[in-house]
Amino acid sequence: MSAGVCESKWQCQVNGLAGTAMVLSVAVLAWVLFEAVEAGAGAAAAASLGLLYAPTFLSVLYGALRRVGRQPAGWLGFGVAVGGAAWGVVMLNTIGSL
Repeated sequence: MSAGVCESKWQCQVNGLAGTAMVLSVAVLAWVLFEAVEAGAGAAAAASLGLLYAPTFLSVLYGALRRVGRQPAGWLGFGVAVGGAAWGVVMLNTIGSL
């Protein structure tokens, strides 16, 4: 239970799941960045990738701001984190199959 604010066991579990989803989002973004650098993508390709993965980036940003502020994730934070992670995984699979 490493969250800054845990009012209950349930709250700590939600914080943990949101943190796990945020780590998955970071891994997705790192993978995309690695692939773009390896492929020698130009500015236009980087901009289009940035737009495609914007929900994943926003979920990481939101999670990081929550963690720095030591605030619990709550349902909104949990939804944002899981939604961004799911979006990133779906986009990786979709772009990978093209």
